[in-house]
Amino acid sequence: MNKKRWALLVLAAILIFGYYKLFYKTYSEKAVAQNADCVVAIDVKRITNTLMWHFITTPSQWKKISFSSKKTEQVSWDDMVELPDYVLAFHTLNQPASVWNVLLSIKDKADFEKGLRQFQFEKINTNEYVNKANGLYLFVKDDKVLVATATAENKDHVLATADELFTKKTFMPVASLKKAIQAKSHLAVYLSPAEFLQQETIIAANFDKQKIEITGNLVPKPGYYFTENSFSYSSNALCAAGFTQPPAAVYDLADAQSKEKISKLININIDSLLQAGNNWYSLHLTEIKTRADSAITYTYDDEFNKVEQVTVNNIQEPAFNFLITGKNSSAFYNYLQQNEKLEATGAGSLFLPMPFVKSYCKQKNEKQLNIVSANYNDTVADKSIKAVLFLNMLVSRIPENLLNYLPDAFKKSVSNLETLNISAIKKENQLLLKILLQKKKNDLPVIAF
Repeated sequence: MNKKRWALLVLAAILIFGYYKLFYKTYSEKAVAQNADCVVAIDVKRITNTLMWHFITTPSQWKKISFSSKKTEQVSWDDMVELPDYVLAFHTLNQPASVWNVLLSIKDKADFEKGLRQFQFEKINTNEYVNKANGLYLFVKDDKVLVATATAENKDHVLATADELFTKKTFMPVASLKKAIQAKSHLAVYLSPAEFLQQETIIAANFDKQKIEITGNLVPKPGYYFTENSFSYSSNALCAAGFTQPPAAVYDLADAQSKEKISKLININIDSLLQAGNNWYSLHLTEIKTRADSAITYTYDDEFNKVEQVTVNNIQEPAFNFLITGKNSSAFYNYLQQNEKLEATGAGSLFLPMPFVKSYCKQKNEKQLNIVSANYNDTVADKSIKAVLFLNMLVSRIPENLLNYLPDAFKKSVSNLETLNISAIKKENQLLLKILLQKKKNDLPVIAF
């Protein structure tokens, strides 16, 4: 065999090996429990390939790679379990929203046992382990491990899922699971028909060098009828958002505990705000303004003379306008008055639940109530959208010092974003959901690990 044929054979072998390592993917048909109502399919190879390509085509990032390696006695999760081509995380019907599961294969028994000790998992029995600090519960069976976001207090949910996977061996129908796999996206979310959805739904997420895009077509059941509104807003506003009054059936899907948490967060009763009969709500946050605020204190010199000291503080305040439109907007105004959420002043009714900036509440007419900050100036609306819900945020205009309140890992990602756009638009009986995160124009990756 001459050299050319040898070269062709070597090239063919390299191409076959490269295709197998980079593009050929399999998935387990027995990794998701039958009664799963939501599955998140993460395409590991697609994500890896995209990140590799971005790195290769961005020479400015090459200097950050290090080829040196340090020997360590510690093991990682990668040493303990095999990373499949598709990570299939799932939630089980009628279980708490916080409990999620993923079934993995143990790579090395010795490393697995060592990792359990290293990551401080407490052994409950032969099959069960718990990490109280991180809220993880493991159920081990032969060479498989069910990893769940649960604690010892709600381990019954994990045991029920383990029973379905390991004892009953009842798994999600392959036809349904394939819908998430065949989405051909970096990440796909499968939602089963439920109280709200009329049919199976796939929400797909993809990313490239400049953006992350999430899309999905939802078909609500009859009775969950959404209305649209034409919202006008300024494209230069830091944040513009709006949504129509959710149908009673949709609003009732939220449990009392969730509503209570939201009420505490916004410092007003959410039921009193989102009253049936209202039409739509809009928020216009133009910017975060800085103003100087002086405080006077007094000290005494060596001869006990009173000395005045002036301290100047720079205070950041949101400039916003929140508008409620509907026949029950006046009922919300009455609620605010009855619950002493308003204070009469010479400038108007001071809105007490807003702690960040002096704001006033005003009933503009029978169907419109306005809550506006004292520092707000009207801006020209140059954009409009007909939607059930929309949000347009110029993330890059958020003052950098405010990002320091975010967790470090989250702060790094947010600080590299330019804009965030969310919309839900009606098309016949469908809701077209689109979320677009656009990053700043630089060589930094859109997703950092």
